[in-house]
Amino acid sequence: MADRLAPGDLFVTTRKKPDPDEVADAQGIAHRFALPFAERAGRSIAHHARETGRPVGLVVKREAITVVQGSRRLGFHPNLAARRVGDAGRTDHFIASSGIGPGDHVLDCTCGMGADAIVAAQTVGPTGRVVALEADPILALIVARGLARYDAAPALIPAMRRIEHVAAHADTFLAAQPDNSFDVVALDPMFAWPQEGAHGLDLIRLFASDWSPSPATMEHAARVARRAVVMADGAPGPRLTALAVPIVSRDRRRWWGRIDYTS
Repeated sequence: MADRLAPGDLFVTTRKKPDPDEVADAQGIAHRFALPFAERAGRSIAHHARETGRPVGLVVKREAITVVQGSRRLGFHPNLAARRVGDAGRTDHFIASSGIGPGDHVLDCTCGMGADAIVAAQTVGPTGRVVALEADPILALIVARGLARYDAAPALIPAMRRIEHVAAHADTFLAAQPDNSFDVVALDPMFAWPQEGAHGLDLIRLFASDWSPSPATMEHAARVARRAVVMADGAPGPRLTALAVPIVSRDRRRWWGRIDYTS
């Protein structure tokens, strides 16, 4: 699978035997993103890929949206978050580095597959708030549907449902927020995402940009954060160093930095 999708790579379709609501949903998504809609009509994804001249199908179902190319099927799955939440003896570097606790309001500026947002939502509990941003609108749609409808991880469902998922670029969203509107602002851009397995990482690579926080990003994050800005980086933390973010935690692959503030 290619590292990054080109504008003409995608078409939209449904499962083989969709109901009318799924067809309407798929047609609406195709129209929204100016993509061709292929009526499934019992035919394979490979058939429609040949017919449309587009190698990647966006398969719309009521409960999920899946990206299909050849034999590969990629979609939302909270596997990394499930491991992090379920391992009681494991120190979660993100939670430890950020100091997130019950009742906190957290802004996750780089949602990706949602692992940090899910762990944060589990940590802040029902009295807290987690807003998660995704800049790419199609990836945002896939993950938002997963957070809202995925039901195969019962222990995580309350946390996933509480996340407010927003299709927005971090810089644009931060610039529009009032001062001191979140306790913690978190940034984990593409270069720093963990090797969580091919499934999640490949899906992210298809859509994600190479955006990285700038000094202007950090200025807005500092204004928005009541207590701290936390950022992840690939070891040995070159972007943390460039942005003067003090290192507070590290493992073999990733380093975390935090800047503390008082409102």
